[in-house]
Amino acid sequence: MLYVGFLEQPFTGLKWGALAAIGAAFFAVMIAAAMVSLRGARGIFRPIEQMAQTMQRVEGGEMEARVGHVRSNDEIGQLAGHLDHLLDTIADKTRALERWNAELDAKVAERTRELRSAQQQLVRSEKLAAVGQLTASIAHEVNNPIAVIQGNLDLARELLGEDAQRVQGELRLVDEQVERMRLIVTQLLQFARPNEFAGYVDSVDTREVLEGCLVLVAHLLSRTHIALVRDYRATRQPALNRNELQQVIVNLLVNAVHAMPEGGTLTLATRDGGDDTVEIDVMDTGAGLPPEILAELFQPFVTHKKDGTGLGLWISRSIVERYGGDIRAAQRPEGGAAFTVVLRLDGRPR
Repeated sequence: MLYVGFLEQPFTGLKWGALAAIGAAFFAVMIAAAMVSLRGARGIFRPIEQMAQTMQRVEGGEMEARVGHVRSNDEIGQLAGHLDHLLDTIADKTRALERWNAELDAKVAERTRELRSAQQQLVRSEKLAAVGQLTASIAHEVNNPIAVIQGNLDLARELLGEDAQRVQGELRLVDEQVERMRLIVTQLLQFARPNEFAGYVDSVDTREVLEGCLVLVAHLLSRTHIALVRDYRATRQPALNRNELQQVIVNLLVNAVHAMPEGGTLTLATRDGGDDTVEIDVMDTGAGLPPEILAELFQPFVTHKKDGTGLGLWISRSIVERYGGDIRAAQRPEGGAAFTVVLRLDGRPR
């Protein structure tokens, strides 16, 4: 019998060495796998974090914030690109909505101004109709006693003969008051029947009309220390009745002279306006027009002069409006009043 044996120690050492190699390889593989996983997870979570930060910035009001370029080209990278495209679309739509909103606000404001202007025009027309009915009857009733007074005044002159010279001043005063009453009646009739007072419409030279008006008020200017300044720049010729325009300008000139009893500067200016219009400015350096006066300046029977009728400005505005124009009044920054007569080239009545 032959007994053969092997030592166990070499096999034991080999076993533990193999186990140690296997363990080391396993841990190495685990560490490598963890590093690869962390790197892959970072590539996944970084675009998501960028998208989250972008949304926070947009919520904070930074509408131009975008995710931008991401390294990932997978579905998450495509999602980031779609998010930027969506934000661009939202920004474009928002700007379009803001633009449409601004246009809508402008249109609403324009319509509101038109409605307010139409309402004011309607109120003026209603007032004009009411005043017209009233003044037509008043003018008819007043004309009769005026004619009686004038007739008896002429008869008194004939009967007095040479003795009339003794009361010439009193008779002249009565004549002036009768003439003033006729002027008031005429102004009242212009409210009652404005179409009957409308004259022939033609293109007028504003320079010639203004110079003619200055001749009519020369007697007023000669008694004052008022300096006259002319600034004629208009090249267009508006269409309206020359005599009616002259009436309007003379009324404004007389008001300007009365506003400067101690003297001042009277400025006449013309210029070509927008929308085929011509503008005439009558400016003075008087007391000006406080806001409470501007609010009721063109109302009938409203006057701040002791001997005024309160009809001149309203009649003047009514005349200009018949030809599609307007009269505006304003307080000058340097002091005084400025009246602007806007005349249309076609003279088309409203």
